[in-house]
Amino acid sequence: MDNLPELTDDDYVILADLIRQYPSEFYINRTVFFIKEMKRYIEQGRVWRISIMGETRGGKSETASTICFLYKKFYNNALKKGCFSEVVVNNDFHLKDIDFEVKNVMSSQSNHIDNLRTVNETEKLTFGQIWLIDEDRKKIGGLGSMSEDFELKNINNISAKFMQSEIWIKPDAMLTKNTPYGLVVYQKDVINKVNWCLLYKISMTTGGTSDFKFLGWVCIPLHHNEVFREEYEEKKNRWIAEEFEGSIDNRLKKRHAVAEQIKNNPVFECVNGRFSYSKDEQFAYINKLILDKEIQNFNEREKYDILSDIRLMKKTA
Repeated sequence: MDNLPELTDDDYVILADLIRQYPSEFYINRTVFFIKEMKRYIEQGRVWRISIMGETRGGKSETASTICFLYKKFYNNALKKGCFSEVVVNNDFHLKDIDFEVKNVMSSQSNHIDNLRTVNETEKLTFGQIWLIDEDRKKIGGLGSMSEDFELKNINNISAKFMQSEIWIKPDAMLTKNTPYGLVVYQKDVINKVNWCLLYKISMTTGGTSDFKFLGWVCIPLHHNEVFREEYEEKKNRWIAEEFEGSIDNRLKKRHAVAEQIKNNPVFECVNGRFSYSKDEQFAYINKLILDKEIQNFNEREKYDILSDIRLMKKTA
């Protein structure tokens, strides 16, 4: 039991099924293995994507932050060793030392998608950058949820080329797509300032379902960056304040912004309450803008909402 968390009788009751299913693995410390795997992924230029679960205020953010700081250290060392010498550098991205700051912490999948797109268009992505997506709130499926999932897959396929690594904090389920490992933060040891996590290997079966195999325990120490810790807490407080204020759904903002952007096109011309083009023609024009990459992709219902928004604005102008 050396180098393992101190468990109470209640802990053994809670973890009884896990112990029965994995009697050997339950008593193994896999911290060194986990660290070696992170280094291996980095030195091979592979995306390091980890999913983290756990109870509220249970240490998920601290665990994720420490992993990101370790990743930064390992990546910059790998860069100095020449591990990415075969990467062809061009004007599409930067190849340099990375940092991990509060600006690299995103509040949601939608926020992450928008940020990747903005950074790529303005200052270009940095090869090997690590991002923390803190979705420590129950995700509510909205009108654009399916479109967001589709967009995320497309962007991840592209950003994989630039080794954009991610640590995902999700409250209700582990991320499984291209995610080799998952952690469940089980015990926050405030005395020794470490978090003990259950480590799972995530793989896809031939039937297309996810398989989770328990490997053992991982001990993640708290990082020592107090400035980051304070700024991260302030950022999370702002997210909570926005929720209390009833913040508007981000997809709704995007739809309205697109409607404002394209409403003055002649296709949407309206004279005395009558439009020069039919709804079907206007809808076809919105599809053309998406195909021409003038505006981002939306699902069918969202495109009709954009069109309705435009027609209402034109009629009431």
